[in-house]
Amino acid sequence: MNTLIKSFLVAAMCFLLSSCFEGNASKSLIADNEVVLTVNEEKITSKQFKKVLVGQKKIYRVRNAQKLKPEELVWIKNRVLDEIIKNTLLAQQLVKNNITVDQKKIDEALSKAREGYIEGALEKTLALEGVSNEDWESSIKNKLLTNKLIHLHVNSKVSVSDEELRDYFEKSNNKFHKKEQVRALHIMVESEEEIREIQKELRRKQKSFSELAREYSLGPEGAQGGDLGYFEAGQMPEEFDEVFKLDVNKVSSIIRTPYGFHLFKVVDKIKERKMNFDESKSGIEKILLQDLQDKAFQEWLLNLKQNAHIDIEYDLLQKIS
Repeated sequence: MNTLIKSFLVAAMCFLLSSCFEGNASKSLIADNEVVLTVNEEKITSKQFKKVLVGQKKIYRVRNAQKLKPEELVWIKNRVLDEIIKNTLLAQQLVKNNITVDQKKIDEALSKAREGYIEGALEKTLALEGVSNEDWESSIKNKLLTNKLIHLHVNSKVSVSDEELRDYFEKSNNKFHKKEQVRALHIMVESEEEIREIQKELRRKQKSFSELAREYSLGPEGAQGGDLGYFEAGQMPEEFDEVFKLDVNKVSSIIRTPYGFHLFKVVDKIKERKMNFDESKSGIEKILLQDLQDKAFQEWLLNLKQNAHIDIEYDLLQKIS
């Protein structure tokens, strides 16, 4: 199927969803067990849809759903539908292809994800995000399974030659710079009251930033004194851009995010510089492979959708906000 037809299908879907979601949404409640979507005979309930919707609202920093414009709610619901359909199709492919992962690998992944959290910190972080421990463990296991599935059907079938790497570098070597990097320490806590008390402790200079991070921070790096290592602009949430404006040994003002309250201390900076081919090679390979893999994945996923039976109950989805 060519690009024009694909674009038409996407536009048509968005038009259908918009026409169904727009206008004054019904204020009547919808039962949690109402089926709002069916994918290859697998039924998705209102409760499942709402759970994903809550997650999408958090991703897009929606603090008050009542203030959303009708078109904004339509857009988010489109994202939720796309996410649910994609994940359902992938889950069905896991079963169809009998994809499994050794329990040892799952345990190793869980152990690695827990590294650095002080006792009880992971549970608090999950609670702040509205995620149960069971769902967290399930998501890590599912990620391992899905990665194996995608490697089998997509990633293993694309590659990049050395000639393509060299050609890309020569045509765009001005792009390859080691951006300015900072090494920073980080403290994250749940409440504004806690973070202000930590600020007072820092001013008293009786404890170092690292000591306070070990004692209070909910972040996984807390056990290492809050040390995030070196990172570039764009690698962290945009709320943390202030860190790059700090001089070495300076502490940031309080930064608030949906996950808590944060303080940073910059302990080192490395200036930007141009990279040679050897330094750039692995980065170029990632760029080219990622592009090829993304295109191959979208083609593969589109094929799954085209061959699936998908039934959307628009009148019921209209009642969810």
